[in-house]
Amino acid sequence: MNKLKLIILSVLASVLFTITTYAETLKIIIPAGPDGSFNTRFQILKGEIEKTWGDNIKFVWGDNCSRGTSLVNNEKGPMMTVWDANFNLSESCTFNLTKDNVIAVESNYIRFCAAPGSNLNAKSMRESGASWKVGHSTPHSAYQKWFDGFNKASGTNLKPVPYASSGSARRGILAGDIDLVFISPSNSNKLMKAGGTCFYSTGPEGESKHTLPALASITSFDKASINMSVFYSVKNVSKEKTKQLRKMFDDIAAGKNTEFTKFAGTKDLYLVGTTSQMSTKEMVAFVNETKNNWK
Repeated sequence: MNKLKLIILSVLASVLFTITTYAETLKIIIPAGPDGSFNTRFQILKGEIEKTWGDNIKFVWGDNCSRGTSLVNNEKGPMMTVWDANFNLSESCTFNLTKDNVIAVESNYIRFCAAPGSNLNAKSMRESGASWKVGHSTPHSAYQKWFDGFNKASGTNLKPVPYASSGSARRGILAGDIDLVFISPSNSNKLMKAGGTCFYSTGPEGESKHTLPALASITSFDKASINMSVFYSVKNVSKEKTKQLRKMFDDIAAGKNTEFTKFAGTKDLYLVGTTSQMSTKEMVAFVNETKNNWK
């Protein structure tokens, strides 16, 4: 009888432990506002995450990378985030990515574009001495350094104009405040849809989908081929759950989440780092290389 009681108590303890474990809330910490693409990603992924974690998920928005960093550093429970690799160029925005906490990695390129009705073209925007005002996103100092190098190698005198985001730069060119933008695929796609024209991509081979030649084909600048990178990571999450979340992104990369595939296609994002494509060590190296190219 005592043996039976012990067995029952053991089973009950196991059930209670399981309930407690799965009842633990996973915070999704987003280092941006609720109206940005980081939030859109997780809203699309919410259903998939719930299949892996359960429905105890809480969204927390940091509005910017500095506040997002504070939220991440102070979080004691399980959390997941998405992070721009170039945030790590700033000490106040650094997320410590390791082979143990990385989940997946995205990559995309940058494009030079003009507004609807602009007289600029692929030749005039880069002719010797050209001094057009070019809107760009953050980090401002990294872009300034990039333009210094581009101008020196290309004989241009392009004037970088800093904005808070690619979206803000797109709105700036539509308002007539600047002549060109050097922005993300997501916002350059919106600009082209509005009638704007893009001339070059920083992709090593350009971007055939949009018939965009490679910027590297018209300049000797060694950083004309450069990418942006975004990574997904966790903190205070068990090895088993981390493995399951990596598998989730592996399935997404294989096209098993059609909504995310459509989202990525619309924004020309490439899920280049999942466990079927790279080791976790290689994912971290990819992110660090992206960051270092902007130094």
